[in-house]
Amino acid sequence: MKLLALAVLLLSCTSGFPDTIQKWTDDAGQIHYGDSPPEANTQNIEQLLIENSFDQEAYEQALIRQSILEAEIKRIETREKSDHKNAEKLLDDYFKDLEKNAGDIKRKKAKKRKSRQAERNRSSIKLKRTKKATKNTEVQPSFHR
Repeated sequence: MKLLALAVLLLSCTSGFPDTIQKWTDDAGQIHYGDSPPEANTQNIEQLLIENSFDQEAYEQALIRQSILEAEIKRIETREKSDHKNAEKLLDDYFKDLEKNAGDIKRKKAKKRKSRQAERNRSSIKLKRTKKATKNTEVQPSFHR
């Protein structure tokens, strides 16, 4: 589609220009270019011949190069999209692993906290028992002879 538009543009541009351009110098010494005849009081009128310099073979080679480049661009875009999807998947997996590890760490900390608390409770129970035992086993004066 782009190529067709370019071809139409090039063909339409060449037909709108005249084959000759006139160059003249006015009374003030200023140089003018145009396709219409100059005024009567001008000096040094020259007619410049413009040749059609459109090279059909170079144009066709340029179209071939352009189509090759467009195909290469499509391959690169496809590869980049694939790489992008792979990178997103890797990031998603990485964040899932981080969340899982964070959950594991929280569970381990909670388990340690519970075990420490249970140990404290056991220690306090032992202390209470030993205090009670020491109170009960206090040396009583004995009056036995």
